[in-house]
Amino acid sequence: MLIYHLKKYGPPTFVYFVVNVMVFIFWWVVTDPGNYVWEPLPPDKELLLISACNKLFLIKYYVSFVLINCLLTAIMFFNVKRIITLGIILFDMAFYFTTKFIFNPYLGRNYYVIFENQKVSKNFFLEPVSDAGKSIGPFLFEKLNDKPSYLREQAAKGLGIISYESATSKLEKLLSDSTETIFMRAECYYALKKINTPETKKILEDFSVSHGQQDKDSLLIGRINYVELQDIY
Repeated sequence: MLIYHLKKYGPPTFVYFVVNVMVFIFWWVVTDPGNYVWEPLPPDKELLLISACNKLFLIKYYVSFVLINCLLTAIMFFNVKRIITLGIILFDMAFYFTTKFIFNPYLGRNYYVIFENQKVSKNFFLEPVSDAGKSIGPFLFEKLNDKPSYLREQAAKGLGIISYESATSKLEKLLSDSTETIFMRAECYYALKKINTPETKKILEDFSVSHGQQDKDSLLIGRINYVELQDIY
């Protein structure tokens, strides 16, 4: 009897174990604070970043744990109990959309904490934005109202990377504001180009017509060209 149960339940139990260990390791590595700290940070910033990474790990891992185990169970029952399989799949989908609705603001906030406190090279500065997706959009948008800084410029660029259409009007205003630095205006141009909607295309066409022939804007145009050449996203 023992041999029978081992043969019947041993392989699926082993698969469950291996998959769950892999999921745990994956999120442990992906949310490791060391990914965002390449140089020493002040203790207060380091604590904020570690706390944000830990929260991301808990959310990402436990949501993935439920989703993947439900999927494995559905596969196991597929050939014998189709009704149960369908029920599990429906639950899995409902769980996914529910957690997305509930946790997206928390994900965005914690990825923004990483964005503000990280210490990495410029080429990797927007990785938290890419990982967060649109959930970080409201926090980046709010940063546009801050005083000029490198972080503010990168917030503008990040809005383009996640195609945050709600920022279109604000980005247009900053692009057209001659009191802004050419660095900020160039990032706004880049963001509008990345958002890539009919509205942003019209904005950039109008901008090119009104600014392309003016000598005083040569530095701005040069900076825009530089930002586009450096694009890795």
